[in-house]
Amino acid sequence: MKNNSLDLNLLEEMTQLEYFLVKKPMNSPEFWTEWQEKYGKATLAKVALKKIARTRKLSHEEYSRLRTMMGVYDDVLKYLEQLKNTALSVRGIVTNMGVEFDDEDIDLDF
Repeated sequence: MKNNSLDLNLLEEMTQLEYFLVKKPMNSPEFWTEWQEKYGKATLAKVALKKIARTRKLSHEEYSRLRTMMGVYDDVLKYLEQLKNTALSVRGIVTNMGVEFDDEDIDLDF
């Protein structure tokens, strides 16, 4: 079977996103250390992208790419939140899974 451009693009994207997979078992203390590291890195990347959008002059193409990257980090953060909620429910801790926070209202002064 011949690899096409879409297959190669998908493989490249998955390789780049693989960092955010939490691989430690949910019932281990290492899970929370790894989860926190990945959640923190995704959150900081999103904050950095917002700062770039607010403080730098970007071309239309750069801004479009930035918006795409922000969407990716939104998806990564949703995955990590779902994983956290699953890990907590496995431990018998009920979470407020229906609550979503809109960080667009957060004003960050740098």
